[in-house]
Amino acid sequence: MNDDDARHIVQAAFNRAHIAPSPGFETRMQVVLQAAALKQPVHRQRPRLREGLAVLAAVVAAVAVVATLLAPRIFTQVHQPAGTSSPSPTQSPVATSPTPDPNACRLPVVVDDESTHVLELTAGFIDVASGQFSSDPNISFADLPGAQVGKNGILQIAVYDSLVKRWLPSYTVSPDQQSYVYVTVKPGPAGSQPVASELHTYDLVQHIDRIVWTFAATMSTFRWSADGIYASTVPFVGGAQRYWRVDPVSTRATEINEATFNPYQSLISGPGSYGVSGPDPERALYTVGSRDPGTRYTDFVIIDGKRTDIYSGVNGDQMDFDPVNVWYDGSLLWFSNYDSKYLWSWTAANGLTRHSVLIPGAAGSDPTHPVVYSIAGPCV
Repeated sequence: MNDDDARHIVQAAFNRAHIAPSPGFETRMQVVLQAAALKQPVHRQRPRLREGLAVLAAVVAAVAVVATLLAPRIFTQVHQPAGTSSPSPTQSPVATSPTPDPNACRLPVVVDDESTHVLELTAGFIDVASGQFSSDPNISFADLPGAQVGKNGILQIAVYDSLVKRWLPSYTVSPDQQSYVYVTVKPGPAGSQPVASELHTYDLVQHIDRIVWTFAATMSTFRWSADGIYASTVPFVGGAQRYWRVDPVSTRATEINEATFNPYQSLISGPGSYGVSGPDPERALYTVGSRDPGTRYTDFVIIDGKRTDIYSGVNGDQMDFDPVNVWYDGSLLWFSNYDSKYLWSWTAANGLTRHSVLIPGAAGSDPTHPVVYSIAGPCV
């Protein structure tokens, strides 16, 4: 694995939700972080999908790259002290339905099977009406640039583009769904630090690969909004994180402050700590509260720039709403569930609706090495 591959896999670790890390992972990561002199402490994390082993693999392959990429405080899944208290959220209603809602369709997902203690990712679709999962036998990234990290590395960051009707090797897709972003690293002389990172856009219609920005630092893409591509950089050796908005047409990069980069930081408030899953603050799942059994927590999202509470309950309650990630599908939101028994849909009018799902091998899987899934696109 080269530095470019490691950077892609580590970025994927921060872009997608993950499962609980393997035994000893947190201790090893703390040693690495302390060695890198990072100021942010590592706390016990809420179980999420797919990042744990990817980060560890990248640590083994390229500790220097990991150290710089672990520095960001935005969307790294690390529980941090919360801000000021907010009013108690209102619990959303729930409708348990053996027959899913009328929007029955196929939902693209990526299944993470660690039941054999080996990372194994499979992309496919859940039929909402029956709950059955079927792998997609026709996935190919051979003609798409930015996909040189092997099957598992690609699926770490893959999403299904409903417009072009294929899986893409990037979580950062243009608003019109016709292009995606990826980053490459220009290596320096043997044994030295890389020279620069290159931000690429690939047009899926015209099949044009463009380098729109080059910068001498480690680079991570954040989101592609109507006003440009948001990215962050960290120097290859030491230095502070910086935030940028890149115009993909003019290729001009404008440095912005952290508040512009993540305008919703102030909305994360409440007692205890919070966790975040998702690369885009307007498409992320937020959790406030402790992960300990019997303690209260709240899951919320951002809709029209405002915090919208999805569910407030007690860890271990009968609701069993334990979302791994969220996907915005117009006015409908989809949530995967950590135990892989359920799929959830949500609308402002009806609240949460629970659907049963059947993921092969998920029932009765080892909680420390479970079979879990994350949603990777809108229903088709």
